Amino acid sequence: MKFDYLKTVWTLLFQAQDSKNDVFLLLDHDAEHEYQQGLYFEQMALNDQYQHFMRQHIYRRINEEPQAHATSFAYLNERNAIWCFLRSALRGHPEAEYKMGIGYLNGQLGLDRNYIKAEKWLKKAAQDGHPDAKRCLHDAYSQLAFS
Repeated sequence: MKFDYLKTVWTLLFQAQDSKNDVFLLLDHDAEHEYQQGLYFEQMALNDQYQHFMRQHIYRRINEEPQAHATSFAYLNERNAIWCFLRSALRGHPEAEYKMGIGYLNGQLGLDRNYIKAEKWLKKAAQDGHPDAKRCLHDAYSQLAFS
């Protein structure tokens, strides 16, 4: 933490001619951190959904007793994941932009389907070099055109 702070100060004070590149590297680090947090919350949401399914369908069949309603935290984790992905995508992280596009395209992570927003994020991810974004856009255009 201290090293990152000192590196930032050094870059901003003493390397004015090259500071633009270094500052972008620091922003990428922050974007990567946000993206990793989003992946963590996404995994937590999937785990919560799995546990909720197991409680509702599998354990009930074994015990044949009604179970007390347990709160699922999947919604909260999905919300946290999407916020982390959004913050990272706004900083230009291609994977996060792709996640946002896929989320809007398929209605995942608590997002409503919105093809306009999906197109916007997938185009941005493709421009930033995401390898699957162009293919996904092409597939989406093909499916929408023929459905």
